[in-house]
Amino acid sequence: MMGFNVLVIVRNLGLISILEVCVNPKIKQLLAAGAFALGSFFLAFGLAWLLLYKISFSYGIWHDVGKLGWAIDRYGPENRNRTGFADTTKVEREALFEQINVAVHRNGQGLELITYTVAGHPTQTLLTQDEVLHLTDVAHLVNKVAVLVFAGTLLWILMAIYYCRARLLPPSWLNQCLALLGVILFFTAILMLIGPAKAFSKMHEWVFPPGHPWFFYYQQSLMSTMMWAPRLFAWVAVEWAVFTVIFFSVVQYFINVLLNRLHRNAVIKR
Repeated sequence: MMGFNVLVIVRNLGLISILEVCVNPKIKQLLAAGAFALGSFFLAFGLAWLLLYKISFSYGIWHDVGKLGWAIDRYGPENRNRTGFADTTKVEREALFEQINVAVHRNGQGLELITYTVAGHPTQTLLTQDEVLHLTDVAHLVNKVAVLVFAGTLLWILMAIYYCRARLLPPSWLNQCLALLGVILFFTAILMLIGPAKAFSKMHEWVFPPGHPWFFYYQQSLMSTMMWAPRLFAWVAVEWAVFTVIFFSVVQYFINVLLNRLHRNAVIKR
């Protein structure tokens, strides 16, 4: 009788319903699809990151298409800390951005050594001390994100090995897309509730140490000017998203082809 009463109480609390949902085959499929899709996303994100790093995030293209060159010509002469930057060429600006790119991916080493020279002006360092400090903070953040990407990639590898050994195909594209869509909608809803501009500011307050500068006016920062911040970030975000989608699709295609070939003569369950 006591056991029956406990069962009634548990059912009234809704705990049995929760358990029934958790073991529901469709829910289990979506959870598995979500985990595999998340791992695939991190792998694709990392591959896109590696490619973009190698091509300096297409700075030369955005210099023209994104009108970064116009911004340098417009705001460069107004800089109160450096002179003559508007007289640099596109090739020189690409080389300077490449040095920043490499330094940020090397824990900030060498940022303070980046210089530029134009006729009629002395050789000058590109970055102020505050800019060096900010980009060093960015480098530390990059290291943390790299660890997260590695962990997600490891998750994908382990799940791929499991599906291989268990003679299973990975979750269907539909289930993976539904799971990713749920995650995207969740974070989009939060972003809309907070507001994009406020979220951008809050993110910087959370990820960078208190008291460290992260906002720079064009008149005081060649870094902000040459990137026409935050416009370059928007172009790079679009480029990164496109490459991530491409690599995600390629990863999905090849893992399915590989497992099909490995188990061509076996009964593969989905």
